Amino acid sequence: MSPISGIPYVPCIQTGDQDKPILSAWPSHVVPQGHHVEFQCNYHSDYDTLNLYKEHGNPIPQMHGSSSTGKFVLGPVTPEYAGTYRCYGFNYQSPDVTSAHSDPLKIIISGIYRKPFLLALQTPLVNLGEKVILECRSEIMFETFTFTSHKKGIIKDSLQISAENRLGRSQANFKIGPVTPEHAGTYTCYGSYNPSPYAWSESSDPIDIKITGLYKKPSLSALMGPEVISGENMTLSCISDHQFDMFHLSREGVPLGQGLPAVQSHNRTFQANFLLGPVIRKGNYRCYGSFSNSSHVWSSPSDPWYLPVTGVYAKPSLSVWPGPAVTSGETITMQCSSSLGFSRFILTQEGKQQLQWILDSQQSANREFQAHFVLDPVTTIHNGTFRCYGYYKNHPQLWSKSSDPLHLLVSGKNP
Repeated sequence: MSPISGIPYVPCIQTGDQDKPILSAWPSHVVPQGHHVEFQCNYHSDYDTLNLYKEHGNPIPQMHGSSSTGKFVLGPVTPEYAGTYRCYGFNYQSPDVTSAHSDPLKIIISGIYRKPFLLALQTPLVNLGEKVILECRSEIMFETFTFTSHKKGIIKDSLQISAENRLGRSQANFKIGPVTPEHAGTYTCYGSYNPSPYAWSESSDPIDIKITGLYKKPSLSALMGPEVISGENMTLSCISDHQFDMFHLSREGVPLGQGLPAVQSHNRTFQANFLLGPVIRKGNYRCYGSFSNSSHVWSSPSDPWYLPVTGVYAKPSLSVWPGPAVTSGETITMQCSSSLGFSRFILTQEGKQQLQWILDSQQSANREFQAHFVLDPVTTIHNGTFRCYGYYKNHPQLWSKSSDPLHLLVSGKNP
């Protein structure tokens, strides 16, 4: 490519706005220091030559391109490249007659200062119609913060907000909402000083804002049962009859990982299995579905799956009256007891049903804490292995070790 002069050429005669070219920058008008930027001057008239120039300040330090195709490459850029650019067309044989000049295009050079910190003051999973606030902060006393939203890696919108100085740092809040699907995307922020509005800091780390509530919620369940021993693996399955492309898992409103592709099962549902472990974090888990053409727009959340961690306290004991071998239709009572003052006891049955019962504990005459689970009547569905756990109300996610298993045998036909 041959060098093109960056010194503005101001002609004597301009034609009307109807043949004004359009100037754009790729990949963005915000260019990190040391990178390159490509200008495209698009026009619809019969000009054989195009010129790109920088308004005010220093002329373009170095530029390469083609005056016939309208493509110009600048870089590696330095702060001197920041400023306002325009282009125009003319015929080489008649240089005094030109097109109108393009609208101005501002080129920002980023990476001049250390990056600020961007955080969402609420969860980055925002339900349709709700609001979220993004806060940009820095130990550098910037005068202005610029918030940018991106889609598919391209800056879509930007907003500048004056910084406030608090406790030795600068910050600004950006309010979004009530949100629609258009607000979904990736957000970043930059810091700058008013005397140098085209020289920005390095970009903050990005935050992905997902808009939820657009489609019907999927369901979330555990493949191995409703509890997990501390340190064990756990698999949560997200299932929907919607043909989602991806499923996503969150814990306490924060997305976990990048999501998993949906797989169609034999019963025409779509699902993904999330393996958690060996380190399990307690809390509320939910899952969402999304489509590949709108990855930041998610379904309504599944009902929460509250994942407890077992093995925190000593195991209770489990017994059954009148005994572990009964006839269908009888009434049995399972007693879970412990010397620890648990607030509640949970009885679980292993198997496909994953049945579970919860009762408040009561203190007996011998100072034991216990709960009596009455199954009336028992049926063959209750055949299987039972266990019980204890926990305290102020820490419902932390369960005791499992009681020893109790194997129940129910014979006869169901009533």
